[in-house]
Amino acid sequence: MTTTRIALCSIGFLFCLAGEACAAERPRILMLHAFNYSFPATSMIAEAVRKRLVEYSKSVEIDAEFLDLSRNMDEAHALRTATFIRDKYGKHPPDLVMTIGSAALPFVIQYQDFLPKVPVVFASISPQSYAALRPPPGITGIITAFDLAKTLLLAERLQPEARRLYVIAGRGEADRRWQSTARRVIEEHGRKFETTFLFELPYAELIAELSKVPKDAIVIVLTIFVDGDGKTFVPAQIATELAGLSPAPVYGPYDTFIGEGAVGGFVETFESIGTATAEMAIEIMKGADPTTLAPRTNPNQHYRVDHRAMERWNLKERNLPPGTVVLFKPPTIWDQHRGTVVAALSVLGLQTAFLGALLIQWRRRQRAEALLRDSDDRMTFAATAANIGLWQLDRDTDELWVTEHCRALFGLPPDIPLTRGALLATVHPDDLETANSAIRKSNGTQRPAASDVRIVLRNGEVRWIRMRTHPYAEGNGETNQLGGIFVDLTDQKSAEAETALQRMEIEHLMRVSVLGALSGSIAHEINQPLTAILSNAQAALHLLGQKSPDLEEIRDALQDIVHEDNRASEVIQRLRQLLKKGEPKLEAVNINDLVRSTAGLLHSELIGREIRIRFDLENRLFLTRGDSVQLQQVLLNLVMNGMDAMAATPVDQRYILISTRGMESGSVELCVKDRGHGIGALAQDRLFEAFYTTKEHGLGLGLAICSAIIEAHGGRLALVSDASGGAIATISLPSWEATAS
Repeated sequence: MTTTRIALCSIGFLFCLAGEACAAERPRILMLHAFNYSFPATSMIAEAVRKRLVEYSKSVEIDAEFLDLSRNMDEAHALRTATFIRDKYGKHPPDLVMTIGSAALPFVIQYQDFLPKVPVVFASISPQSYAALRPPPGITGIITAFDLAKTLLLAERLQPEARRLYVIAGRGEADRRWQSTARRVIEEHGRKFETTFLFELPYAELIAELSKVPKDAIVIVLTIFVDGDGKTFVPAQIATELAGLSPAPVYGPYDTFIGEGAVGGFVETFESIGTATAEMAIEIMKGADPTTLAPRTNPNQHYRVDHRAMERWNLKERNLPPGTVVLFKPPTIWDQHRGTVVAALSVLGLQTAFLGALLIQWRRRQRAEALLRDSDDRMTFAATAANIGLWQLDRDTDELWVTEHCRALFGLPPDIPLTRGALLATVHPDDLETANSAIRKSNGTQRPAASDVRIVLRNGEVRWIRMRTHPYAEGNGETNQLGGIFVDLTDQKSAEAETALQRMEIEHLMRVSVLGALSGSIAHEINQPLTAILSNAQAALHLLGQKSPDLEEIRDALQDIVHEDNRASEVIQRLRQLLKKGEPKLEAVNINDLVRSTAGLLHSELIGREIRIRFDLENRLFLTRGDSVQLQQVLLNLVMNGMDAMAATPVDQRYILISTRGMESGSVELCVKDRGHGIGALAQDRLFEAFYTTKEHGLGLGLAICSAIIEAHGGRLALVSDASGGAIATISLPSWEATAS
């Protein structure tokens, strides 16, 4: 029995020791309220601090003392209060002191020796107050930057027509700090109001002045801790009273003003301030050095408004800044009965979807039937409007289906069936094999094929028809079906023929214009042999008049006459070839002979312009297939362009180099190089553009026609500036052997 008692006593003693050890480890926090318990702001901050600290540790002990510094501002009261705190907590000091309210931090700094070496965390101190106090190390907390400018901006957006501004503040220490802040903000504000400052007035006088405020004004209430008579107030309570008495909307920088009559402001909630302050206290309790923790700002600031006050003053919610929190807004049916509404909408949606699906299926069926009935008509109408006939052929059965518009295309009367034989009977005999192959055969691929054939109508009119064929596979993958269209190309072919004729006329006119420019040189070229013929004929007559004529000399004179006559004939023949009109004649053209012939035609012009011509012709036979007149026109145009480009070139440097050479690709390359001014960068990309010219009196057609002629001969014409000066024109033509192969 004695042993049992001893054991029980030992266990009880151990529990007591454990309890004392736990009590010794429990953190203690002392909250110092600057004001009394009736101030809503400090009470909200303290409650938010308590909630967060209890979430962190339920064993934390929180003591609170109300300094009541707003009603008792004398030094004796502050000293008595400090002595009381020292006597109460001096033997067992708290682990951390937390100040709540702007006046509590100066009190702690002044009497910090009463609780030495205890870290201090303050809540809601303005940046100006913190800078003026200059706290020693170990004191940190949350700095609240009340942005009065944004509160004024909110009022300005809700009342854009307002012209008068009233600002209210008391005469307490915090009130006067607000006074200077308000004057600075209003002075810096871009929009200038007619501002009235109702500062430090007795409460009764303030009420009288407030009653005179016009209805369209803006009223901003700051803080009134003390009025002009020295009476103390709770700022939130007096702001509520003033908001109820004001003839105009009231705004304020504190969250406690909202919901009690004020419209709103740019504020941070006191709950968020308390939570942020508690977070700093938790960091210190975890072991953080308070001397290394810099004060922080609370980022949770927002525009907040009272929906009831906005309705009272008929203020529009659409004018609020983005992100504004609207409080006390009556909940909608959706907010109150979201679950019921969602369930009802879901059932209604399912029913609607089911009925809609049935209706869609019915409509689709009706539409499909209508489309099946109308598809042939629409297809036929569209093809007829585009002057197109549709056809389809089964190559196994040789069954042909065509639209009725094919009768008009092939000139078949209504009494003749639209069969394959009837269509082919109208085809020109020379194109019959092509037409039969297009309708009956396939090109072996899935790609469309097209053939152009001539149709001879009963009145003898010839019409061009394009037969476009496309094989397609059936379900078994075999391409036994052919489909396609018949397109009337008669107008297009006529336009192409007319275009070709016009181009030939322009080419002929260009040749005539070139010869017109060379008329003086050509006349001189012809005049030389004629003069020689006349001289030799006169000499022969003179010799014949002698008694013993020298027959050998007469024979030489007559041979000279024959030679000069052939020479004049050659010049005239060249001119005749260039001047004649007609279809291009394809024949073998010797490129080197073409160069020499063109140079001979320009002989007198070159002499007249003091321009030399040099040849670098490869000593071999270069033949190409083409029209010699058109190719000579191109070469003549290029040489004339080179001569024109050297008008300003010194005489000793004026020469044109014409060269020919064979390429490995089998083509023949002909180059014409001058020593002129070259080609400008801007003109390089437009050289072959019709009607573009760099000459003062040019038409802009020469190079365009030359390029078209060379391309028609299967070649290419290029014109570039030479790095050493001048320009180089290069003609590439397929050789006779490449063309034949």
